[in-house]
Amino acid sequence: MGILDMVESMAAGSANPDHAKVAGGLLQELQDRPGGIGGLLQSFQQNGMGGLVQEWSGGQTQPVSTSAVESGLGGSVIIDSIAQRTGLSPTVVKSGLAVAVPLLIHHMVSNNHVDPSGQPIGAQPEAGNLLQSLLSRLA
Repeated sequence: MGILDMVESMAAGSANPDHAKVAGGLLQELQDRPGGIGGLLQSFQQNGMGGLVQEWSGGQTQPVSTSAVESGLGGSVIIDSIAQRTGLSPTVVKSGLAVAVPLLIHHMVSNNHVDPSGQPIGAQPEAGNLLQSLLSRLA
């Protein structure tokens, strides 16, 4: 069962199934990209969003603006790819990422999987467990 299949079954009762689909699409995208979640953190750092990464790492996980997400990602390539994977519009994907990215980064840093610079420092979580954790926070 792929990540997006798991999202479909887990998101059925979710308050916002689109955000759940975006979270699953993001995790799948990160699995397919070199650097994975560490690369995501590094992208935000390199694109002037290091302050946000520090806030998220420390537990301040309120959603950010869609423009901050797009800036942190260095453009729309990942957004467009997630939109293709999920069948959602890029606008909906950006909105979902504004909610999911802070939660994902906080989870990964607070559970000692990566440090705030994106360097792996511990065991990496299994994708299904990570997805379940994210979806529980999105509900």
